Amino acid sequence: MAIQEDKFNITTKRIEQIDPNKLSETLCIQGMPGIANAGKGALDFISKQFEAKRIMEIYFSDFPSQVKVNSDGCLAASKIELLHYRDKSLKRDIILLTSDTQPTSNIGMNVLSKYVANTLKDLGITMIISLAAKPLTSLKRNPKVYVSATSKELVESYSQLENVNVLKEGIVIGMNGIVPVISKSLYDIDGVILLSESCKMLNNDVAASYALVKVLNFKPGLNIDLSVLERETKLQWDNAGKITEKGIKHREEKRPEYIS
Repeated sequence: MAIQEDKFNITTKRIEQIDPNKLSETLCIQGMPGIANAGKGALDFISKQFEAKRIMEIYFSDFPSQVKVNSDGCLAASKIELLHYRDKSLKRDIILLTSDTQPTSNIGMNVLSKYVANTLKDLGITMIISLAAKPLTSLKRNPKVYVSATSKELVESYSQLENVNVLKEGIVIGMNGIVPVISKSLYDIDGVILLSESCKMLNNDVAASYALVKVLNFKPGLNIDLSVLERETKLQWDNAGKITEKGIKHREEKRPEYIS
């Protein structure tokens, strides 16, 4: 039976017009919400440091039926955000891709991923690096990072980096995995997925985000100032004992066992 993609509603809001012809060697770095928000935490940090500008928002009918309350008390609808900044040292443009949430259904996940892949193609993206988590039940001070990619050459290239290992089995669930693979399948855009060991008991594992950002400093060489993340990682480790057994049990009941 054919799946009716048109039963989903996707709305794009363009914040700033960007001419893809004026971008060069455009790289997309993706980090959607997932286990311990390892990828999203890394994306949010990069966005803030480089003062990336929002260029596009994507609203989707299969997002959870909830709205976000910000720290100032204002409400915001769930959405995907695309942000842009120019890396002067690398002489290339960077598109950051993140969101408030992910779709609620498997079909919605695939439909939205296909739409996002097409959007990235239209922006002239030449490569996608997706940041996500490899779940653990305990906190690690120095998490390992695992790599998988759309070609053996990319796997070999990234596995030569410090603290990066090849992911040799398993699955990657969610848009952090689907977007780079669908982009390769449909538009021949190369993709790399970096998975940091992350404590699934935490809402935000700063050490996991830090490990991912460190890899980006090696390749493609983003020259990110890590001092803030270093301090936050130390603080997280110092306070690790404050995660109570009750809190851990609560999170275990809510968290499925998967890589995201």
